Amino acid sequence: MSQIRHSAKLRHGVPVPIYYQLQELILKDIENGNLLPGAMIPTEQQLVKSYGVSIGTVKKAILNLVNQGYLYRIQGKGTFVTGTTLRRESLRYYRLLDDFDGQESNLAVKPIGIRKVPGFVPANRFLQIRSDQPLFELKRIFLMDGTPAVFSISYLPQNLFKKLSDYPSIEFEKKPLYATIEEKYGIPTINNLELIRACFPDTEAAGVLGIPMSLPVLYLEMLAFTYRRRPYEYRRAYCITSAKKIFREY
Repeated sequence: MSQIRHSAKLRHGVPVPIYYQLQELILKDIENGNLLPGAMIPTEQQLVKSYGVSIGTVKKAILNLVNQGYLYRIQGKGTFVTGTTLRRESLRYYRLLDDFDGQESNLAVKPIGIRKVPGFVPANRFLQIRSDQPLFELKRIFLMDGTPAVFSISYLPQNLFKKLSDYPSIEFEKKPLYATIEEKYGIPTINNLELIRACFPDTEAAGVLGIPMSLPVLYLEMLAFTYRRRPYEYRRAYCITSAKKIFREY
């Protein structure tokens, strides 16, 4: 167990408060996978005993981690590690409806393939990794009533997701990618950024979607982030919206 320095610990010549040292230790356990998404952390009294700090120090450290989105509380049960499972509904990226009160269309996922590719711009820049770091490229089609509706291409750092290409395609067919990432690697999705515009599909997208290149589609770029605002996925998607509308809930 890492120790907390009760004497003055300095960072850039400035004393580091004990509560901050504690929250960094808890966060380190989360990021290292010692505390998995959905796991309950030790009680406040257990933390007091383990680290030899005051209850006030523990409360402040936990409150900071709750406010930062790393932990959440359930009254009468305890404090838990935040995971993607808290927001599964809002993280269904492709939700197609006719109207606000319309019924959501069921989408089936058909993986096209996953392969290792060299890093490239802008993906590596968005993922905040070196330009020479290789990536996994995962291509999928989302089908509505058997007809292609979305063509999705995801890029993920190879060094962060070792052996991802070894998983059977059913892993990407039966559950969302973010759920597989959390389950296999303990990396939850904390938040996303999106850029959306209309465009004409390129040759590959038009072929996969079975549409002419003259038909406008909705083009989405997405970045998925985990702890410490670390990006782990860069995604490009082409969506046919002539029949249904993309629904977003914030």
